[in-house]
Amino acid sequence: MKHSIRRTLALAVVAAVSLSSCSTASTDPDREATLTIWNPQDNWRQTTDFYKDKIADFEKEHPNVTVKYVDIPYGQYEARYTAGFASKSDAPDIFMGQVSYYGGALGVADQAPDDLQELWEENLTPLTAGNFKVDGEWSGYPVSSDLGMELFYNIDQFVEVGLDPDSPPETFEELREYADLLATQDSSGTVTRNGMALRYSGNPTGIVDKALPYIHAFGGRLYAEDNSTADGYLNSDETVAGIQYMQDMVTDGVSSLQLGTPDDTFAQGLSSMTFREGWYEGWLKQNAPDVNFGVVPYPTGDAGYPKVSLLFNWAWMVNANSENSDLAWDWMRAISDPELDLELAQLEGYMPVWSENFEDPYVLDRTDYVAVEKQLNEGAGPVYNAPYTNQIATAVGAAIESALQGADVRESLDGAVTEVNELLERGK
Repeated sequence: MKHSIRRTLALAVVAAVSLSSCSTASTDPDREATLTIWNPQDNWRQTTDFYKDKIADFEKEHPNVTVKYVDIPYGQYEARYTAGFASKSDAPDIFMGQVSYYGGALGVADQAPDDLQELWEENLTPLTAGNFKVDGEWSGYPVSSDLGMELFYNIDQFVEVGLDPDSPPETFEELREYADLLATQDSSGTVTRNGMALRYSGNPTGIVDKALPYIHAFGGRLYAEDNSTADGYLNSDETVAGIQYMQDMVTDGVSSLQLGTPDDTFAQGLSSMTFREGWYEGWLKQNAPDVNFGVVPYPTGDAGYPKVSLLFNWAWMVNANSENSDLAWDWMRAISDPELDLELAQLEGYMPVWSENFEDPYVLDRTDYVAVEKQLNEGAGPVYNAPYTNQIATAVGAAIESALQGADVRESLDGAVTEVNELLERGK
């Protein structure tokens, strides 16, 4: 899960609490209840005191309701969720997580009531809607839109090697040509600057998420559209070609597996190009203001433009077994607000959730708007919402990591097919 997604979602709790004082609650204002909210977060974010101040506003409107907000360190959240939902007595009323898993596999995410089904269907961007539904019904509310990868490139380094920064690569063939020119090595042949940075380590889901542009560009996909099998998809010639493209950049000294993570190396000038979502634009401006960068749509491949696909389909959900579900859904109604959506997008640097906000100057004036416009026009790509997609992504990510480390690409992907098929079958 991405840091910025977690922080944006967490901030939605703050705004939701404050907005709830302006909402029309359907619950009895005199009812006694405790509303528990769980939010996974990284330890570096220290905002709990701020939440406490805002929670007081909600409790003022509901004098007999106590809001118990719980920060859960990201490294512990899966174990905590598993134990909490298994015991039921220690489970939250509202929680943040991945809809396909908690709604589809575990069945602990409630389907939204009819008014929110209608509101979300009519107003939220259709590009990512499929990732927040179970059996065609909304089960989670996203508070930021992940439109997939964009190509970030270092303008100064383009000029340094004689490339025109106004003509970035438009195809994967050109991407490789540019990467060859931009990469640098020392006298021993060790890469000192990535021509193209690759995600090669860390969370396996993150590894496969960043490999999707390559897989889709060559016409591959992780598993069948009907979630029936990975055989002939994950190990298809097309998927193999996408991962082989990545491995070749490592083998040929264009991308290093030692310099560091793509986010950091690009910010440090140690990578000339990288794929990242739109939020990275705001992160760079804040954390690497001296980097002169451009942002364009990522290139087309043999199968065309890779389009938008998500593996991190995180959202706020209501516990299907909550005794306070009516109060929890009032909270969710408060979150479901276009002004809040835009405020959160501007705060975090993400794309908004509400379709109307894509016409706001915040979006239209972004550096990456040319990429955003193409994403919007191209529409959604493959939707990976099988119930056990979390575990599937872990298996595929491990296979890709092995291939980037030098293992045979086809053998690595073949090896993951059996495990993925077992997970697909379990989810039926």
